[in-house]
Amino acid sequence: MRKTYIDIAKGIGILLVILGHMNRFFSYEGRLNQIVYSVQLPVFLIIGGYWMRLKAGESPLAFAAGKFYRLMQPYFLFAFFSIIYAWPKDAGEFGYYVAGALWGIGICDYLPNLPIWFLTMFFVANLWFYLVLLAGKLGRKWRQSAALESLGTVLLIYAGWRIKLREVRLPWGFELAMIMQGFFLAGHFWRLAEEQLKRSPVPEKKKKAALLTLALPAFFIWLVCVRWNGRVDINAAWFGNKGLWSFYLAALCGSYLVILLSAVLAKCPPIAWALSLFGKNSMVIMAVHVPVLLWLDGVVTPLMPAIIQANQLTKNWIGVTYHFAGIALLSLFAALLLKKNPYGKGIEKKAGPVEKSLEKD
Repeated sequence: MRKTYIDIAKGIGILLVILGHMNRFFSYEGRLNQIVYSVQLPVFLIIGGYWMRLKAGESPLAFAAGKFYRLMQPYFLFAFFSIIYAWPKDAGEFGYYVAGALWGIGICDYLPNLPIWFLTMFFVANLWFYLVLLAGKLGRKWRQSAALESLGTVLLIYAGWRIKLREVRLPWGFELAMIMQGFFLAGHFWRLAEEQLKRSPVPEKKKKAALLTLALPAFFIWLVCVRWNGRVDINAAWFGNKGLWSFYLAALCGSYLVILLSAVLAKCPPIAWALSLFGKNSMVIMAVHVPVLLWLDGVVTPLMPAIIQANQLTKNWIGVTYHFAGIALLSLFAALLLKKNPYGKGIEKKAGPVEKSLEKD
């Protein structure tokens, strides 16, 4: 069952991804990118943990197959078309791109469409957290389960960090998926806490007041950690100047603020509808927004009025707004078109119980 405020959070997250990739306006080390990169991907990882659960009668192989169908099938499809779109100039470059697509990481320009690296890492991260949840099942009481899940998560983060310190990049973001397990655990505990709050006899107004009260310290911790930590880049395995603890604090607190804002915006139907639309199509938007940027420059902009053509590359309100809105809206349009094609309909028809549950990811 979809939840509007979670779709809104994903919508905000994917718009932040687009904003973070507007490199022509915002420098890699700039303050805006420090803010954006501190939360844009952690939000998706936390939401992934929120929806993750063990299902009765589902084997580990069925779980892995469902995740592969949901995440890796689109990955290879987008990787194939991105290589065709890039039109390699010779066999060497073609081979380089093919090898990069199989390796599945977004560094050294291995992929013409770098953002899709997230799909491979997210797939592996789901498999790791499935093992964490299996370990939690060994506990007889919920406290024991939570302790086992926490211990399993810490061990995975530590192992991933040790691999990272060797400066070795493994295929499909293998080590990054281990380091990111804390966000899955946070999402998992968030869902359990939400279910507990629903059963609590405490009045709704007091629950909401408590959640809003936490926003101020969360904002303060997020702001301080972002300033301390500087630029982070999960894809590059760079977690800032202060280390992993500061990265996690900033990401968790920033994601809490995004989710809280999403719950507030869910009360405003027009905004909720628009952001939910981006959230529901976030995976495809992530995959197409870089090619769309090139199409915007080469096809759409020459048809625009002179004032836009003159300012599209200028860091003013016209250039930034046109660039951001153009990429976001064209990416959404492309995502909706892909949903309507025969390939997309085939996925919907073939999807079984496992795949349908994964539509929330």
